[in-house]
Amino acid sequence: MQNLINIDQNIFYWFNSFIGKNPTFDFVIKILAVYLIYLIPLVFIFFWFYYRNEKTQKFLLELCFFSVVGWQIIARIIGMIVNRPRPDTFLGTKEVIFHPPTYSFPSDHATFLAIITTYLYLSGYKKMANIVLIITILIPLSRIIAGLHWPGDVLAGWLLGIALAFLFYSARKYIQKYLVNPIYSIAKKIRLA
Repeated sequence: MQNLINIDQNIFYWFNSFIGKNPTFDFVIKILAVYLIYLIPLVFIFFWFYYRNEKTQKFLLELCFFSVVGWQIIARIIGMIVNRPRPDTFLGTKEVIFHPPTYSFPSDHATFLAIITTYLYLSGYKKMANIVLIITILIPLSRIIAGLHWPGDVLAGWLLGIALAFLFYSARKYIQKYLVNPIYSIAKKIRLA
């Protein structure tokens, strides 16, 4: 186990060594690591109002539910159990972003994005999935470079997200029946759908 931790740390320090050499690069990493994630809800909202059809809107509700459950509940519970400190708490880590000391494992950003990407592929939205895949790679890698996550955290987040997407995909009929359809009915009544 110690060998895996050493490999993880060595890979991290290689990625993190790029910080502090170029202010423009540091700025781009900060944007990718912190702010690019906010593009996802904006894309969901855009597609909700752009397509305005029942199939797409119900799918977006389903995708939002699954990704938030994986990100805000499952990844956080695992993080509290494992309680791995972030790299920025160790000497030698170069930072461009202050992050409150919280758990590092698994990367909840990687989990969230992997759920969305995998679920899009499973549901047949391949063009959208290809675009989100780029973001799914960029954000977690930028968070490693920025000193917020170990590479193992990101890898675990991606694997967890993929596994959860398959699990959620197999349970989608129940979620559609008991959650998505009632919420969609309310959205129609208040003229949001």
